[in-house]
Amino acid sequence: MPRTYAVVSNKGGAGKTTIATLIAGEYALSDQRVLMIDADSRQNLAGWWKLCHSKGNVPDNIEVTIAATQRAIDDVLKKLASFFDVVLIDAPGVDSVLQTTIIRSSDVVLSPVQPGIKEIEAAGQTVAEVNDINDRLGLSIVHMNVRTRITLPGRNLEAYRYIRPFVAGLLDANYHTMLLETELYERNIYREIQNGLGTLQMQDLTDSVRKARLEVKALVDEIDIRRVAGPAEAAA
Repeated sequence: MPRTYAVVSNKGGAGKTTIATLIAGEYALSDQRVLMIDADSRQNLAGWWKLCHSKGNVPDNIEVTIAATQRAIDDVLKKLASFFDVVLIDAPGVDSVLQTTIIRSSDVVLSPVQPGIKEIEAAGQTVAEVNDINDRLGLSIVHMNVRTRITLPGRNLEAYRYIRPFVAGLLDANYHTMLLETELYERNIYREIQNGLGTLQMQDLTDSVRKARLEVKALVDEIDIRRVAGPAEAAA
């Protein structure tokens, strides 16, 4: 069975597609077959994939499909998922029945958290939904918060400093979640690859790309380690 990850936030523009493509590229680099599902009506992921084809930058070991309805998600997971090692779902940026379907079908839900109050609140809403689905359906879906689009000046913002105590407060309230230590910085290359350049791992190894590659590898390594630890660590 594949490992299924969903990138979920109720806030549009939170960086879901960027995180999904960065993670997919890292898994694909290690010869794991990755299926990416674009479930967002804006189809940013599908647009990236189309540009990759048009520019001849199609990454190995990755396939992308669109599934923007509850039935389509279920059909793709039933018919295609078994052919892949990893499934990554780019969820819609609004609260919907489709989000519930995506979350209950996942092993891990990742919420991008930018240093902004609305983004932090959106992550909290996802934590609540994941925990509610776990309780109602007897599941053990792991929820992780990923700090993204971080800048050095931004680390001094009150909103940035609020992220860690916010997650701690969720844990104190008996929500199962965790804050990953690895952060994704605001990098030009992360934006550029969305213009059809393939994955980060396909780019020439300049100094900026090398730094980004190390950052993304650290993120994926941490996700893998903490996924295995699961809900027990989240509740600790």
